[in-house]
Amino acid sequence: MVGLRKASAPIGKLRSNGLCASRCGGALYVNSENIQIMKPLDGKVAIVTGATKSKGLGKAIAVKLSEEGAKVALTGRASSKDGVEANVAEIEAAGGTAMSVLVDVSNQSEVDAAVKAVADNFGSVDILVNNAGVGFGSAILDENDDKAWDANYGVNVKGTMALCEGVVPFMEKAGGGSIVNVASTAGIAASVGMPYPYVATKHGLVGATKVMALEFASKGIRANVVAPGAINTDMLQTAYAAIAEAEGISVEEAAANENSSIPLGRPAEPSEIAAAISFLAGPDSSYVTGIVLPVAGGMAPGI
Repeated sequence: MVGLRKASAPIGKLRSNGLCASRCGGALYVNSENIQIMKPLDGKVAIVTGATKSKGLGKAIAVKLSEEGAKVALTGRASSKDGVEANVAEIEAAGGTAMSVLVDVSNQSEVDAAVKAVADNFGSVDILVNNAGVGFGSAILDENDDKAWDANYGVNVKGTMALCEGVVPFMEKAGGGSIVNVASTAGIAASVGMPYPYVATKHGLVGATKVMALEFASKGIRANVVAPGAINTDMLQTAYAAIAEAEGISVEEAAANENSSIPLGRPAEPSEIAAAISFLAGPDSSYVTGIVLPVAGGMAPGI
C-alpha cells in the first residue's frame, strides 16, 4: 500500500487536519506523502563502543540504532580506524547520520576527548552502549599474570565506567538517558574453561551497572546489562575452527557440538542481540533499569 502508514488517531481528527485516512483490514492508515513518520529514537544521539568489525556486534548495534532514528557515533581503537570508518560509511549510505571516534577506552584522557567530540558534533549524548570488551586469560588460575588481569579490568570495567561517567553530565542536562552495558553469560555464571579474568570482570561490570542504576535513577538515567551467549561472528567461526583442529573433527562437527548446549540450537545473529539492546536504549523500556537481560537462546551459562 504505497504512501500509506498505520495511524492511531481517529479518522475525524485526521480529516480535520487535512490528511486522507482509510481503513484496510481493520487497521487505520493515513496518506504519508506530506508527513514525516517519527522513529523511536529520532533526535537521539548514541555512542556505540567497539564498532570495528564488518560482521561484529558493535556494527549491528550501530546499524539498529540508526535505523531507529538515532545519530550514532561508532568508536574503536586507532588500530581499527579502517573498520570503524567503513561501518560509518555504510550507515551513511543507508541514509543514517554517523561519525567515527578513535578511542582506547582504557585510557581516561582518550575517553574524555571522545565524549566531548561526540557532544560537540551532535549536540548531546542520550544513549551509551558499551560494547567494547576483551577476554584475555586462562581458565587455570596460576596461568594468569598481572597483564591478563589488568587488561581485562582496564577495558571491561574501568574503561566502561569511565565512559559512563563521561556521558552522565550530558544525560543529566537532557533530563535522562539510557546506558546499556554489554556483558556476557560469563557475567552471571561460570562454566568450565572460562578465563578467570574475563569471568571476574564481566561479573564486576554487572555489579557496577546495578549500582549505577540506583545512583542515577532520580536523574532519569537508566542503566541495564545485556548478557549475550554465543554470537555468529567471525570470532565464533575462528573458535569453531580452533576446536575442530584440537579435537581432530570437522568445523561443522565442532559447531554442532557447541550448539548442542543451546536450546534454540544455534548461536545468535548479531542483529538479534542488537534488537535487545535497542529495546533497552529506547522509550519502550522507559520503566526498566538495573536488570540483566540474557540473550542466549535459552542456554544455561553454568553455576
